[in-house]
Amino acid sequence: MKTKRADSHHQCIVCAAPEQNPASLDLLFTQMRAQQVQARFMVDQRYQGYQGVLHGGIAATLLDAAMTQCLVAQGIEAMTASLDVRFHMPIAIGSRLTVIGRQLAQKRNIYLMEAELVANGLCYASAKAKFMLPKQPKVAP
Repeated sequence: MKTKRADSHHQCIVCAAPEQNPASLDLLFTQMRAQQVQARFMVDQRYQGYQGVLHGGIAATLLDAAMTQCLVAQGIEAMTASLDVRFHMPIAIGSRLTVIGRQLAQKRNIYLMEAELVANGLCYASAKAKFMLPKQPKVAP
């Protein structure tokens, strides 16, 4: 089942529809089972860091988005409080990745999450994170 794009998230750089954000990566996450989602991502040259390799910031963004979308699929709009990314091996331009996010646990208003970037049965990058329900945002003067 495709996950619903949250109204508060409709301009997200990763999962917004191109009509809402032309710069979006336009990932569409599918709920695979309770507390797990996944999406497909083709590593295009425009996301390159070092020659022929996906930029690490883009990889981290994909991992963060997968965990966010896992929560959104459950009707939870939490924000990243901490993010620990591990890069296991370089991701080549032209790779077809599966981006997976899952919830591990919940402790009060804290959600413990994990995500992976997988291709051909190998994990290229992974992350663990804590998400929390947001307080009212404060606008800087």
